Amino acid sequence: MRKGLTSCLSVFLCTGALIAPTGFAADKFEIAASETFDALGYLTGDVVGGFISTPTVRCPGYEPTGDPMQPCPVGSRTHLRGTVLVSRLESADPAMAGWMTVELNGNLDARFAGPVWGTFRTELDAGGAWEGTYQGLRIAEEGYWTAALNVIGKGYGGDVDGMKLMAVDQIWTPFAIPIGYFGTIEGRILDPK
Repeated sequence: MRKGLTSCLSVFLCTGALIAPTGFAADKFEIAASETFDALGYLTGDVVGGFISTPTVRCPGYEPTGDPMQPCPVGSRTHLRGTVLVSRLESADPAMAGWMTVELNGNLDARFAGPVWGTFRTELDAGGAWEGTYQGLRIAEEGYWTAALNVIGKGYGGDVDGMKLMAVDQIWTPFAIPIGYFGTIEGRILDPK
């Protein structure tokens, strides 16, 4: 009896191993897009996107200066919460072209570098939307700032309904405070259907 159960169990496990991978496979699509946010037209010569709300500013140990370009005293840390802006995504892939609303938060050191995170919603030109989160580290370079943002999202409506988005948005800006930036997005879409 025991030998028969062992044989049956082996057959079930082998059959399951053959069936399971095809039952859980998802189609994967590589994606690429460019992102532009230029609220004052300093980068492109044209206004692209804009602010919906400016951030709440905290300066640990200090009072905010009231100057939007230097919100905390020189040499102090800057905590930004709740910046909401709209940027433009361009792509040959209709699953990545549209207007993106971004909620931005950051804990920045005296060089305006540090962790950044938030949420996003991209209204696609072709219909449907992506919603998700991102996080990354803003780095102070010589005369500019970069950040590699890890992006995770889910599709709602249109052709992206139920799909998953995993990407990296490489940000470049010459501004200490986010009044304009360029991004290069690369990643993949998973379609579990």
